[in-house]
Amino acid sequence: REQQRGCWHRKNASRSKLKRMTSKYNIEKDDRPPPLSNLKQWVSEEVFLWIKEGDEKQEALEKELEENAYMNVASFFGEADSESDDDENRRRRVKKWSSSTTSPDGFGGFQPRTSSPKDVQGDDDGPVQIVFVLSDCYEGFGDILWSSARYVANTLSNPIKCTELLSPLTLNDENSSHPMEGISFLEVGAGAGVPSWAAMKCGANVVCTDLSDPNRIRCMAECAERNFRQIGNDALLANAAKTRVCPHDWGSPVEKVIKALNDGTNEERLFDVVIAADCCYMPWWHKELLDSIYNLLSDRGVAIIAFALHGNTDDDDVWRIVDRAKERSFSVEIVGSEQLSPPSAKMESKQGLVHIIRLTKPKS
Repeated sequence: REQQRGCWHRKNASRSKLKRMTSKYNIEKDDRPPPLSNLKQWVSEEVFLWIKEGDEKQEALEKELEENAYMNVASFFGEADSESDDDENRRRRVKKWSSSTTSPDGFGGFQPRTSSPKDVQGDDDGPVQIVFVLSDCYEGFGDILWSSARYVANTLSNPIKCTELLSPLTLNDENSSHPMEGISFLEVGAGAGVPSWAAMKCGANVVCTDLSDPNRIRCMAECAERNFRQIGNDALLANAAKTRVCPHDWGSPVEKVIKALNDGTNEERLFDVVIAADCCYMPWWHKELLDSIYNLLSDRGVAIIAFALHGNTDDDDVWRIVDRAKERSFSVEIVGSEQLSPPSAKMESKQGLVHIIRLTKPKS
């Protein structure tokens, strides 16, 4: 039954792909996935062809499902006609998040526990407005905007808090529109990539990565395209146009990620900032995660690991990433914790309690 439900949701999204081929598409107004050709700017030719192959496989699966009479699987489960307006809003592909000067959550991307006026966006809007798309790929739980990602995005959006979080990295001076302008920025295990799009809109040179699933990478490229179109500052546009999206499985070779940063140049720069938001919940992947961070972080750079405890494994095992990081020759600082709202009102509060660790390479 769960497999059939999953097939329906994937197929429902894929039917939109077929539908877009026969109707005029406007990415600034349309909730449907854009034609892949619209996203070519954000990926390498190799990744583009890989995503294209993934699209073709998905459409073949869709056709097979139709031929095997699964067209009405949604109504079989009684879902199609029973959704409320709130359910429909949550299911929309393209969602919104904005930074806030008063709330660590920002606005959007989570289900408030109450509908009181204090949960409604007010006059304290932060400077960054983001749209994001959640992938159909459930692997790695990147189909949810987790509290850690909202925390990082909101902190990066605030120039003062950004400077505090990323110290001792020397950021840009007061003449820049934002201290992250021109800084090389990497997100690993990005999911929806909201911290990446916040960094993009603050002027960073962004590379956004996640596991090797074509649909996940396609959605991230779509996010890059949608957010790029919202930038009105010419100076920020120049850096935003350098944004790249690519697959990276933790512990695997990093050359393609480095190439994405240095696209069109002969440089081999590494990253000033590396972000891993809610990537610690599987302790058996800590070594590979830290290997990727170490191999991609510049000698002067700062890595931020932000995470909550989700109860899927022992909390102490998750916290062992601190010892693992020290074993990997990082200098480790536990910055603190901040309570945010968990993504769903049904989740425990601790799933919104974000813990922040700062990693740097030891000075030679």
